[in-house]
Amino acid sequence: MLQVHSKRPHPDQDPIVLVCAADDNYAMGLGVTVASALANLKHPYPIQLFVIDGGISPVNRRRLEQTCGSQAELTWLTPGSQVQSLHVSGHLTSATYYRLLIPELLPHSITKVIYLDSDLIVQGNLADLWNQPVGDYFALAVRDINTQIVSSKHGLLNYQELGIPSDTGYFNAGVLVINLEQWRRTKIAQRTIAYIRDNPHYVRWHDQDGLNAMFAGHWGDLNPQWNRASTLHRYASWQDSPYNQFVYEQLLTQPYIIHFVESGKPWTPGFQHPEKYLFFHYLKRTAWSCWQVQLQFIWQRCQAKINTLIQPKMSCYASSKT
Repeated sequence: MLQVHSKRPHPDQDPIVLVCAADDNYAMGLGVTVASALANLKHPYPIQLFVIDGGISPVNRRRLEQTCGSQAELTWLTPGSQVQSLHVSGHLTSATYYRLLIPELLPHSITKVIYLDSDLIVQGNLADLWNQPVGDYFALAVRDINTQIVSSKHGLLNYQELGIPSDTGYFNAGVLVINLEQWRRTKIAQRTIAYIRDNPHYVRWHDQDGLNAMFAGHWGDLNPQWNRASTLHRYASWQDSPYNQFVYEQLLTQPYIIHFVESGKPWTPGFQHPEKYLFFHYLKRTAWSCWQVQLQFIWQRCQAKINTLIQPKMSCYASSKT
């Protein structure tokens, strides 16, 4: 079901088509993703934004509409039930599978889209990503920072059974330039859903495993600056990372997209990361801007609670030492 919110801000220009998906837990993160993309977009490109709504509350829907303002045409999409029974775990919900519904939810006149997760910040000009030639690939994507190839420790468990060469790349599905013509022609989304449903003992990373199994050898490498994992900072130097020195330094200093891939997110209590401040920088550009004060208050309360639990134990320890 399509629910159109606003008219195209620049009707004489072909828009960049952007698709995101979220439930209410990720609504504010989605707002920051959109605000950061709009803030760094160079004209004359307008944005046509489709949001697959996995249960976003009415108040948060209004906040996203206010965040888009006149800069983007926002259309709400209602997902079907095809992925509701697929396995989820940890901080992920069924919304992680919604990108597989894009071919059927979007009008068939749209043949190419950018898909972005709702836990990332766009620092580059999205028009540069949009203009990447997709060719006959199913999608363009960035190799996963921890899983560069399918035979890696966290790669595809059954790559050999699938006949996939061991050195085939493995991508992170959080940023995709999608060739919808290819997806529809080959019914690759339906095949991916069937693969995930029929191989639960092999699928560890949900739709990402399914897409890598189905796309093997038929996706194109993007510059890793377009999906730089927040976990890059865990590598002490470029020698410890999967990258050469030049790429490593580029990723540290000039990421086009910063993807907070950890289970903790910038808006969750206790999350520590040297680039967390960027999330709050863009949060100020959203209709959730008041949440910065509220989040800081929540974190302070959590820290105070932790201190009250720890302090008596520390006092007892100190007394036992005297």
